[in-house]
Amino acid sequence: MIITSADVLHSWAVPSLGVKCDAVPGRLNQTSIFIKREGVYYGQCSELCGTNHAFMPIVVEAVSLDDYVSWVSNKLD
Repeated sequence: MIITSADVLHSWAVPSLGVKCDAVPGRLNQTSIFIKREGVYYGQCSELCGTNHAFMPIVVEAVSLDDYVSWVSNKLD
């Protein structure tokens, strides 16, 4: 993933996947994860970033390779 921010410092974190990456305005940070199990994983911004900090949920949906390829194919049509 390539992560950045449009406004202030954020920190993109999904603890159950063991991933955390800072989002910095004007900078591209890169991280990668390998998810072994399909499912929905939840995270949050873990950098106090302003009044809407508590309203920045993160949701990652891990799907099978077949489902992902199908999704990409539909987007290209």
